[in-house]
Amino acid sequence: MQSTPEAIKAYLPESLHDMMAVISLQSLLILIKTQGGTRVIIPKNVKPDHWLVELIGMDDVKKLAALYGGELVKMPRCTKLLALARDIKILQDRRARLSGAQLALKYGMTERGIHKSLRRIEPHERQPWLKDMQASLTAVL
Repeated sequence: MQSTPEAIKAYLPESLHDMMAVISLQSLLILIKTQGGTRVIIPKNVKPDHWLVELIGMDDVKKLAALYGGELVKMPRCTKLLALARDIKILQDRRARLSGAQLALKYGMTERGIHKSLRRIEPHERQPWLKDMQASLTAVL
């Protein structure tokens, strides 16, 4: 059985594995959501009014500074992880009795795309890591 962090790690590019090891999962997900596809300068000396502190908190910014202080870090878009989060939300809405057409309109997809998403996620529905991941991802993404 996979733990939630290990399951999420499978959906992340290798470049984020070190970052995931030092900061909270919630902070990592916030960085992906807000900064994905950009480069972020990690401060060497963290000040309380730095924008990263407001975004993810002083503790995690200090951890990033210890790992990357002064570096320009590329934040990948993490499309696999974002697609997983979307698929989980689609499954939740499907279980809440939304039709394929309603889901397609809500998510800006075709009905065929909705059915593909459901086929990808439904085999994992009963996996304990998916429930944990669902809570982590939907709280942030």
